Amino acid sequence: MSPPIPVRRAGWHRLVSMRVLVPLLLLAYACFFGLYTLQRDMVHREQQVEEHVREDVTLRMTHLQGTLDYLLRTEQLEAVREELASLGSNPDLKVGLLLNDQHTVLASTRLALLDQPVQKAWPELTRPEAIARMKASVARMSGDVRVSEDGSRVEGYYPIQLKPEFQGRRVGILYLQQDLSQLKAAQRYRAERSALRSSLLLVLIAGLLGLFFHFALGRRVRRLESTAHRLAAGELSARAGLRGVDELGTLGRAFDEMAERLSQEQEALLRSEASFRTLIERSPDAIFVHREQRLLFANPSAVSLLGYAREEELRGREVAELLMPGEQDPLAETSSAGAAREVRFRHRGGQQVLGEVVTFSIPFDGQPAVVSIARDVTERKQVQEKLRTTDRMVSLGTLAAGVAHELNNPISFVLSNLRFAVDELGEQTEAGKPLSAEQTEEIQQALREALEGGERMRNIVHDLRSFARREDERLGPVDIHAVLDSCANLARSAIRHRAQLLKEYGDIPRVLANESRLGQLFLNLLVNAGQAIPEGDVKGHSVRITTARAEEDGWVVVSVQDTGVGIPPENLQRLFKPFFTTKPVGVGTGLGLSICHGIVTAMGGRIEVSSEVGKGTTFRVFMPEADRAMQAATGTKSA
Repeated sequence: MSPPIPVRRAGWHRLVSMRVLVPLLLLAYACFFGLYTLQRDMVHREQQVEEHVREDVTLRMTHLQGTLDYLLRTEQLEAVREELASLGSNPDLKVGLLLNDQHTVLASTRLALLDQPVQKAWPELTRPEAIARMKASVARMSGDVRVSEDGSRVEGYYPIQLKPEFQGRRVGILYLQQDLSQLKAAQRYRAERSALRSSLLLVLIAGLLGLFFHFALGRRVRRLESTAHRLAAGELSARAGLRGVDELGTLGRAFDEMAERLSQEQEALLRSEASFRTLIERSPDAIFVHREQRLLFANPSAVSLLGYAREEELRGREVAELLMPGEQDPLAETSSAGAAREVRFRHRGGQQVLGEVVTFSIPFDGQPAVVSIARDVTERKQVQEKLRTTDRMVSLGTLAAGVAHELNNPISFVLSNLRFAVDELGEQTEAGKPLSAEQTEEIQQALREALEGGERMRNIVHDLRSFARREDERLGPVDIHAVLDSCANLARSAIRHRAQLLKEYGDIPRVLANESRLGQLFLNLLVNAGQAIPEGDVKGHSVRITTARAEEDGWVVVSVQDTGVGIPPENLQRLFKPFFTTKPVGVGTGLGLSICHGIVTAMGGRIEVSSEVGKGTTFRVFMPEADRAMQAATGTKSA
């Protein structure tokens, strides 16, 4: 059970609770919204002030243009000055000037500026941009009213006809400048009051929501929080029990459903763990769990396999102590695709226990570990060995008559030649006559032929002894052609009356195998090939032995092909199963091909078969090249 999660109730963690966080977020939003509204409202109001004043100045100057044109045409200069001076009552109008074509002030809202040059009366109009606007207004004979670049004032330039056109065209400039500061300040004040009212309203809403969260929802949230901590502490029966149709009530019901499922899954997990532990403890296979080459757990079958009384005697030991010398690696290597490997375990009494082991990785106590499942196959191996020996003896029994015939011919030949030599030597000795050169040559020829017959018999006996003797299971480099020649000599008697025995040897390296086992394999295949061919047509049938390098790099393939009756397709899948045979009762046991398959697999090779009814069968045996296989094994051990 995981330790309970500590509950933090002090410090800044209070600030992240919903009843505090939501009001704070609303308050922050109120401040942000107030500032944003204030900024936007101020910009909008200032734009409205500028637009309104510009329109007002435009309307006023348009009216003045008509009035002043009329008064000047009628030469009422005093009326012009009074008209312009009356504008001075407007507090926002900073100045109003009527300039003649010599830029002298004819009329003004300020009497002190009358009849003064513009440079002295109002220096601002001497700036280049002001002069350019006045010239453009005169050239177009139209007014120009604009807001200054800094937005502090509105300036207007209107052309005024100073004299009637028949007296010569003279054009003056009417200039008005109205200040925007006071108007904008008033609008800014109104915007600030409006933003303040909005912010205060949002702050009030945030406060009310805070109170709502604190009093109305806080108790329910605290109850949900308490239930969560109880569940985290392992109290799976805890439930929030929240009611209501709001989101918090829905959350509470979902939380209780989750807790119920969690409780059910916990109970199922406990039942599963109990069942799994029972399965592990009662499993007939030995189960070892180890990490970093040190044993963590062993079930009762594993304890019994190694001859110990209690699991505590094994726990904590190095894995190497449980294995025979040279077997340090297999338990640490993960099995590929669940394939079992043979491992020699060390019994407590010192004897060897042979097991088939499958190794894979699993988490154990929250950390990666390795599990090795071993099955005691010592008795099975002994039975298999007896079956192989029995099969070897059966094969020898099958060949006995043919081998006897093979031995009988050279024995008769040897005895005949020896009698001839003895008779010739006896006659000459009794007569007291020396041997002639011709007689000596005949006797020597008879003895040489007798020697050849003896060698032939010795080779047959050697092949029988090589095939029949029981060797260890060690693998090493084997000359496969020598093995095939020995098997062919032994099987010749079983084949000679049925087919021709043909050999097609290729240039192949030595293979990694056991010579005795390999001989048993090929002798079985050759005898089966001969028995698959009916007697009576020796020249029409053949048993062909072919050796070559396989298309797959690093392998040698040996083919045994016959021209016999073939195997039906429905029997090909069961061909290597024990006790399956198509031979008549008393002729075969059904173990031969099964043992062949076991021999090839144990030596790291494989066997394949193809057949066609009425045309014959081909067995292909694939064996690894000795040099490459031994280099790969050496590299694996080094790694």
